Amino acid sequence: MRNNSHRAYRLHKPAGNVIQLLTLLLLLASCSNTKFLAEGEVLYTGSKIDIKSDQPIPDKRKLASALDEALYPEPNSKFLGVLKLRLWFYSIAGKTKKDKGFRHWLKYKMGEPPVLLDQVDQDKVSKLIRSNAFNKGHFKSMVSHRSEIKKNKAGVRYTVEVEQPYRIEKVIWMKDTSYMMQKIIQTTDETLLQEGEIYDLDLLENERARIRKEMLNMGFYYFSPSQLFFQADTSKQGKNVALYVKVKNEQPEEAQIPFKINDIYVFPEYSLEDSLSTSTSDTLLVDNMHFISRKRRIRPDEIANVIYLKKHGFYNRDDHEKSISRLMGLNAFKYVNIRFADKNLTDSTGWLNMYVYLTPEKVNSFRAEIKGIAKSNNFAGPGLELSYINRNTFRGAEMLTIATHGNWETQIGGGENLNSWELGINTRLQYPRLETPFNISKSDQKYVPTTFIDLGYNFNHRVQYYTAHSLNAGFGYSWKNVNTRRNEFTLLGIEYYRLGETTPLFDDILAQNPYLAGTYRDQFMIGPAYTYTYNDQVLNYLKNNLYFKGRVDMSGVIVNGIMQGIDYFQKGDQQTDTLLGTLYAQYIRIDGDVRYYQHFKRERKLVFRLFAGTGFPFDRSRSLPYARQYFSGGTNGLRAFRARDVGPGSYAPSDSTSAFFEQTGDIKLEANIEYRFGIQGPVKGAIFLDAGNIWLKNDFKERPGAAFDFNRFYKEIAVGTGLGLRFDFSIVILRLDLGIPLRKPWLPEGERWVADKLFSYKGWSKDNLVLNIAIGYPF
Repeated sequence: MRNNSHRAYRLHKPAGNVIQLLTLLLLLASCSNTKFLAEGEVLYTGSKIDIKSDQPIPDKRKLASALDEALYPEPNSKFLGVLKLRLWFYSIAGKTKKDKGFRHWLKYKMGEPPVLLDQVDQDKVSKLIRSNAFNKGHFKSMVSHRSEIKKNKAGVRYTVEVEQPYRIEKVIWMKDTSYMMQKIIQTTDETLLQEGEIYDLDLLENERARIRKEMLNMGFYYFSPSQLFFQADTSKQGKNVALYVKVKNEQPEEAQIPFKINDIYVFPEYSLEDSLSTSTSDTLLVDNMHFISRKRRIRPDEIANVIYLKKHGFYNRDDHEKSISRLMGLNAFKYVNIRFADKNLTDSTGWLNMYVYLTPEKVNSFRAEIKGIAKSNNFAGPGLELSYINRNTFRGAEMLTIATHGNWETQIGGGENLNSWELGINTRLQYPRLETPFNISKSDQKYVPTTFIDLGYNFNHRVQYYTAHSLNAGFGYSWKNVNTRRNEFTLLGIEYYRLGETTPLFDDILAQNPYLAGTYRDQFMIGPAYTYTYNDQVLNYLKNNLYFKGRVDMSGVIVNGIMQGIDYFQKGDQQTDTLLGTLYAQYIRIDGDVRYYQHFKRERKLVFRLFAGTGFPFDRSRSLPYARQYFSGGTNGLRAFRARDVGPGSYAPSDSTSAFFEQTGDIKLEANIEYRFGIQGPVKGAIFLDAGNIWLKNDFKERPGAAFDFNRFYKEIAVGTGLGLRFDFSIVILRLDLGIPLRKPWLPEGERWVADKLFSYKGWSKDNLVLNIAIGYPF
């Protein structure tokens, strides 16, 4: 009994020492932050705002957020939200006598000076708070403040007393004789100013922007929001505002009338050294546009098709922006600039000449790149890529890309010495339009739709195991509805996979595992695929961001129907399970990847990710082809586990050699939470928690516990945590993540949580810690 107790104590003692050491360091750093302050100095720890009212406040959270924007200065930053580490560095560095050296670096590069209470102008902050409350409709607010000092630390508490906000009782559009005001009134059906809405300065600014856009789209090229102003009348009873919308009395002549397009001049080979002469010596007239060019590399009609402003038509800002976007979307021009000049005014209409300057990209370009490969399956190594791009293949801005690659890889962080080398060539021909056998009308979308044709070959040699060949081809379309949404539809994708030479070692693995042998068989994968991507990270004005990528991939559905039809007409003489003498895979695979990025101040960010995917093999296929299966672990998933070190389910392979090949599945669930923060300059940090696993769709007796079961899948979730460093050098991000397993699903039930065994025995680190080295963020 005592021996068991003693053994338990010895198992937990190292972990306890680590925790005690970390706690001691935190306490020492926390205490020493004020130790170095001069006499009378008080460290500022931050401010809080209390909002008080006799009645419930509508949109209180929105009001609180607006008031918080008035708080300054920011207190000293905290590492992990707890420790003022940079202030500690600044303090312990002491006085520096030189402008270089370690002490100077520690104090001024790694550290930051203390933010003191004397630096807080509480009266000025109170005025800003009151102003922000006014802008949110609380016209008669009162603000008081007090310092809360405890020893040599202090915070400031502001108390804001507000009444109910003022609301818009009615909106009066001041009619006058000006043509511009008459046009503004025509847009009021779309106004953001609604009766009963809380008065909000941001709402008024958004209404200004809306009117500006409407006026620009009606041809008022010189209209400016500064010509428009709002007047609020609060003399009404209660908390009501009568809002008057007016235009200034004195307006520039050109701002009061719409403009039409006169002549259009296009310079397809423009450079800064070119003369801007519009002489007709080298001019070609296409669609009422003057193309001034000597070489005419790109057919003028292809350019004219994506210029939406037309001669004698009214200027329209949407068409202006759409033209720039579509011209850039051709991928043939480095810069696109559209200018308007030579204005000519009449009584009711102005005229503008339009100049389109197109600076072309190089038609032919070659690139050689030596790079380090870091894959999600923990294979890493050197690689060489050679690529050729032709941006005007058939003089219609078609882009041909031919890329060859070769790389040697080895699995890092794994127990087995697995080496691989790969050679491949991939080509893509991309048309900046929809190429169909049907007559499709010209799209007026802002973004260029494309048609693509793919062809590629890949050779892989897994040393000591096998060689494999893969030939693929595809035809499809890619388009964007808006800047945040992208669609790619492969109308027909064909991949032929053939296992080449195999070693006796790999033959033994396949012989012992019929399931694995079925996934490696020679086969076609034929069918359509669709990918939808939503990414609002391109919208800079959003505080938080959402990313979603969903994909549907199928094989054998259409081919099987065709083969069955042929068999029916040939009265059973047609073999339906092969194509050209080779089996074709039959499956439908659906997966989705959703990520949410929550941003905080000072480079801090919380990222949530959820991935769910499943494959449905059907008919004679009992599992997905190996190339289409899911795996877990690795640099971009469960980072506390090596690639293919988890699953499927609670299945535990008999040996580590076959484990690499066996631990794949038809179903995958994965969730990640990562907290990111800045450390110093390009050095960033992260804390992460990962959970997930993979499963098989069907039972296989040689893989017990591998099939998905609703009654037990939640018991088979692997969990890991860890710390990370990112070195963000703009052009490349080097990432180091140290993962620590917390739950191992292949262990017997009741023993799967292993968090209590952290650092519990000699050699634990070697057996459990996983260092992931990768390029770029994991998600």
